[in-house]
Amino acid sequence: MWEATLWIACFAAIALMIYPSLYERSLASAIAAHLCLAAPFFALVSRFLVNDTSIQYVVAFGGESLPFKYRFAATWAAREGPILMWVVWLTILTWIWRKPITGKYRESIASRDFRQRIVYGFCLTLLLIAIVLNPFKETPNFFFGAGLNELLQTDLMIIHPPLIFLAYSFCIFISAIALAGIFTESSPGIDERILSLTRPGLFVTTLGIGLGGLWAYLILDWGGYWAWDPVETGSFLPWLALVGISHMRTRPGKVSEKGWIGAGLVVGALALFATLVTRAGGVWASSVHTFVTSESGTAPDDAFSRMMLLKNDAVAGVEIMTYLMFILLIIGAWLMLNRRSHHGYVTSNSPVLLLIPTIGAAAAILFGADLYHWIPNFAIVGLVMGFVAVDKLAKPFASVETNGWTYYRGRFVQSLLLFPVLLYILVPKGFFVLLFLVFFAPMYYSQNATKEWIWASLGIMLALAGAWSGMIEVIMAAVVIMVFLAPFLVEEEISKSTRKLVTKSRLKRAALWCSVMLVSLYLVLTLVILLESIDSVNFDAHELYGAPFLLGFAGAMLTYTRRNSNPENTLYGLIAVVIFSLFMAVFFSDTLGGDSSTSLSEYIDRGLIAWISFPMLLVVVGPLIFEIRSQIKASKKAHFWRRIPFNAHIVHLGLVILLIGHVTTTILVDRGDASHRITLVKDEIIVDGDYGYEFTELMATEDGLEVGDGFVGAQIIVYNHNDGDFEEIGTVEPGMLRFDRTGTARSEVDVLSRWSGDMVFIFDGTQAQGLMQQSSSNGLDSINLVRVTVYDLPGSHLVWLGWSLMMLGMLGVTYSGIYKNKQQTSKMAEILESE
Repeated sequence: MWEATLWIACFAAIALMIYPSLYERSLASAIAAHLCLAAPFFALVSRFLVNDTSIQYVVAFGGESLPFKYRFAATWAAREGPILMWVVWLTILTWIWRKPITGKYRESIASRDFRQRIVYGFCLTLLLIAIVLNPFKETPNFFFGAGLNELLQTDLMIIHPPLIFLAYSFCIFISAIALAGIFTESSPGIDERILSLTRPGLFVTTLGIGLGGLWAYLILDWGGYWAWDPVETGSFLPWLALVGISHMRTRPGKVSEKGWIGAGLVVGALALFATLVTRAGGVWASSVHTFVTSESGTAPDDAFSRMMLLKNDAVAGVEIMTYLMFILLIIGAWLMLNRRSHHGYVTSNSPVLLLIPTIGAAAAILFGADLYHWIPNFAIVGLVMGFVAVDKLAKPFASVETNGWTYYRGRFVQSLLLFPVLLYILVPKGFFVLLFLVFFAPMYYSQNATKEWIWASLGIMLALAGAWSGMIEVIMAAVVIMVFLAPFLVEEEISKSTRKLVTKSRLKRAALWCSVMLVSLYLVLTLVILLESIDSVNFDAHELYGAPFLLGFAGAMLTYTRRNSNPENTLYGLIAVVIFSLFMAVFFSDTLGGDSSTSLSEYIDRGLIAWISFPMLLVVVGPLIFEIRSQIKASKKAHFWRRIPFNAHIVHLGLVILLIGHVTTTILVDRGDASHRITLVKDEIIVDGDYGYEFTELMATEDGLEVGDGFVGAQIIVYNHNDGDFEEIGTVEPGMLRFDRTGTARSEVDVLSRWSGDMVFIFDGTQAQGLMQQSSSNGLDSINLVRVTVYDLPGSHLVWLGWSLMMLGMLGVTYSGIYKNKQQTSKMAEILESE
């Protein structure tokens, strides 16, 4: 009976794809269709709430002993539930934006219908995946489920995953708008349409990631809010893309419609990629997010090849290959967009140009790994060759006059095909070749490749990041760099400008360009490091290579806030801060405290990394506060909170404060250092650094627990230690929750908060079993030694203060955007009425 809801939802999705404006014909029918789309998820929720043991999914992850809120959260504890929840969020978004998006330009009906069809089609795809997985299948005989994972039995499990999937839904919707711009030729006003989804999408994404960090900080035993785990890094990529889109209007010059469409495609592709990272269990073996797993092996040394192994997995294969195909479709649409910009026409078979090579890539994915074990990435070559071949068949004699340097465009063999294939032969890394193709295509199709410096910069960053992370050899990185640098080396353009090198306008332009370029380059760096972090979390690489970007961001903010000041003084100030940072990093790297003296390599320690960006971040706080004050004064009306610049600078201030806290609590803390583990003797003060710790009592209880079957914890008194004097500052009770059903335990973190920051106490889980056995045999009083992990995190409050300010500012930006859009719509209506 419950499986019928899946089929009803599929028919509803098909009906809405055929009639995307059904609400105009019959409001009741449209509401009913959208409710049908959401029905499977709520049907599954109902089965968990009543603990329907006839359904295997409920038996596997639910349980009668769970509180109702955790039964509800168990719905998205595995593969099937999140897929259905994703459909619900997409359904809500399609209903909210069911009408043409208005602004300076009103979205055409064709564009509205196309983007709605894209989203409904994606919903249909998700529903078909759910049918294959079948969340309502009956429980087989003698099946016993493990229940909800112990780490997921927290209140944040109820909030965090749904918000992340809502964020991904915004990203998919933005890509649908971009695809509509390609295939319906309705590009005018696409910037407003994309921004209208980007602003709330960025708010939701920031909220979801922040709550995930809070989960790790308060509940899990990470000892902090961020650890560059592959799954959290995957969710960070769409956030970076949304940040880049939100700043595209502020960069100097007008962004082309092609640029907005490309940005919209990127954010959707990254959301799908982030989902791949989360759901492709076994590929990113270094992730602690192993709640969704696969039994496939992990022999290949690159992510794409490992995904190919999953295609034969009955559980994971269908879902993973589907997301991968959507990513290839988006890349094909990007190639299509660049081809259209080059040739200046759209053929009637444009969708065929996209579908045929993608089908070729699909065949390679489905059969290539079986037929060619030595080239499981054959899908990449199939995509490129198929696209180029169909492109030539569509317009075999098309030619465009160039006005500058172009890449080789032979009639039968072109550099668009030649370079990726040669690169693949030399570097058989599927995702790396895909990224090369994405960055190279705009330069290939340009009438003058020297004008495409943005894409050249991204390509060079791709090569550098590949070399830094160890994905490719240094020689190959140099070859890739030369491909992107070639136009600028061959056709040098000498400027005849005699103006001053340092002016207000130039510094302001540089600062505004940084808002887009730094985010884009950092996104490429993060993505490449993530692709290479499949067997170990490369924490050091993220922090080391990210430090110059933090410095650049803070420097750009300082330059912008001083845009009306003397430009020479601004430049001298920037240089002075940079020199001071480098001086302290080289000669006094260990002065910041924490684990600043911990070596990352022969020449680099954590203090050096921190000093690179820390001074500039501190310096820019004051100018940002004055900038916010000036934005309030600049508002002629009292409603300054309706101004986007005011709210945007609240976000900037929050981000700077958060990054200062990040330096002190994350960069300067080595969570793998054994020195943080302290063995305590009962009723004896153990001194470690500036603190003393006294273990006074071991506690054990089975009463009053919301989850778990028993708790074992240590009561510890914490002292400030100064020249032999001890001043009590608080008491903590870290411990372990016991789960008898699975025979496992979960660490219960305790945090001692002070005005200067938090101290996090983690009960060492390796001793839990031994303590339980000893206490049951000889009693609690017989235990005289316990081991705890202690992280001193000065400035940790800055992380949460900064995040809160960012949320406040983003909420204001979203509200301001809606208010501004309504004003523009009203003005447009008045103009049309007068005409």
